[in-house]
Amino acid sequence: MIDVDKKAQLACQLKAEGYNCAQAVFAAFAEDYGIDKATAVRITAGLGGGVAKMKNVCGAYLGAAMLSGLEEGSVDPGDMAGKEHAYKVAQDLAARFKEQNGSTICAELRGVKPNPDVKEIVPCSMLVERAARIYAEYLNEKKA
Repeated sequence: MIDVDKKAQLACQLKAEGYNCAQAVFAAFAEDYGIDKATAVRITAGLGGGVAKMKNVCGAYLGAAMLSGLEEGSVDPGDMAGKEHAYKVAQDLAARFKEQNGSTICAELRGVKPNPDVKEIVPCSMLVERAARIYAEYLNEKKA
């Protein structure tokens, strides 16, 4: 079983070191998939700030979604069932993230664009922690 607290703490530590939200979440789990930290942070370098600081989809969620692709993604472009399964997992992660935070959109989470479902502006470090927890819990549920 994955130690949820340890993964969340690692993601928070990476965020505190200056990595963007996507980098922090993705890199916290990357070695579990045989990806070294340097490669992990390069892969996700453009996803911070809601994708290239455009305040679109939250980088913390994107890190978790990318991890779900490593866990569930199919390498066969014709595998429609595999694609649909991977989409469903990423959608389920998004639903969990949205349930906790009110949105998956950076501008809404950061208070730049009003959304009545977002009850409070959530610091990026907390979004990173929550995304890492959601992903670790997903892995534990899958293995249970």
